[in-house]
Amino acid sequence: MTKHSEEAEAEVTPKFLLENLLSAVDEQSIESVAYVARTKDGLITSGWTDMLYTEAIGLFEVGKLQAVKEM
Repeated sequence: MTKHSEEAEAEVTPKFLLENLLSAVDEQSIESVAYVARTKDGLITSGWTDMLYTEAIGLFEVGKLQAVKEM
């Protein structure tokens, strides 16, 4: 979810992002998920659904490229 989506007016909070993702999961339009999160104390964690490690790495790389494009 980027600021350039149709909800560009809304603040992209963790709750907002996850509610939109869950909605897409409920619609069965999501095949796999990979995430990176930072806790309030600065711990960075990641996870992914059942997929090949190379697929998870690919999703993270695409996410990185999309973030750089938004800069």
